[in-house]
Amino acid sequence: MLPIVLGPLLKHRVWGGTRICPFLELPDPPTPIGEAWLVADLPASIADGASPIVAGHGTGSTLKDVMASERDLVLGRAAASPSGDFPLLVKLLDADEPLSVQVHPNAEYARAHPDCFMKSEAWLVLEARADAVLYRGIRPGIDAATFRRHLHEGGVIDDLLREPVRTGQTYWLPSGLCHALGAGIMVAEYQTPSDTTFRVFDWERNDPKRPLHLEQAMDCILFGSDQELHPPDDHEAWRSCGGSWRGRTRVRSAYFRVDELEAPMGATAELPAGNTPTIWTLASGTARLRTGSWQADLATGASFIMPAATEGVGLLATSPIALLVATLPDALSGHDDRPSWHLA
Repeated sequence: MLPIVLGPLLKHRVWGGTRICPFLELPDPPTPIGEAWLVADLPASIADGASPIVAGHGTGSTLKDVMASERDLVLGRAAASPSGDFPLLVKLLDADEPLSVQVHPNAEYARAHPDCFMKSEAWLVLEARADAVLYRGIRPGIDAATFRRHLHEGGVIDDLLREPVRTGQTYWLPSGLCHALGAGIMVAEYQTPSDTTFRVFDWERNDPKRPLHLEQAMDCILFGSDQELHPPDDHEAWRSCGGSWRGRTRVRSAYFRVDELEAPMGATAELPAGNTPTIWTLASGTARLRTGSWQADLATGASFIMPAATEGVGLLATSPIALLVATLPDALSGHDDRPSWHLA
């Protein structure tokens, strides 16, 4: 199979900004864009939730179409999501204003509510204003009863842990952790494939299109020591990946791993094959994919999937390049089958 090169799905959001379209080298639309879905194969109930394929295998169709007809060739030994779809959703988020305070359900809640899907995610900070903050977790000493009372009194911001944000940090946000992205931040978001979000506070926007979900949220929010609050990760050491390539791991979880790779203009690599697919996104620079007589030129923000059944694909950095590469665990062995990168 050829690589699957995907086009972005742009999403208007009331809190969105103006950075995503320039990042993707697209014309600015008339409304603020809060999200660009770079890799998406959500259930059919989600409107405009399947990435279009713009080059490579399946050109002219969608990722959902290819998954429906060739799931085993794409996934190899990776497990599909519970809905049978591609098991990763990749987005860009541009918050010109704060996102709602929200929580996502865990797998147990999703099993009991068939209209919901489990969601755990990671934010990789691409840009952050000097005074940018995010909210992640409930402060010690705040229990469910206190939090519920503050919800009905109209505000819970003082109940949340507030953190300054810097470019290059990574935040792990497991299901059940109450959180909100603050203003002035653009992130790459990697998550299990779900659009189930329970809002608990929306900064008094009072938008009927953005209802709150207080009871559902209270069934999901974790408090105290039940919260999985890892410190933001920005200390992973760079390591050589062969030749002029270097890399570091940004996210490790049970659902996916994300590595960051860098190389100068002119660097080449044979993209490694494996038992599971890899998902590549250009965080900066430009590149050319090629195999046999086929090639595709990629700009910043472009994303492509290397299916498990793909091999013999080369990549050329046509400018200095940074890549984010997500790998999926091997369902048979229970871990990622690419323990280290070697690209030379």
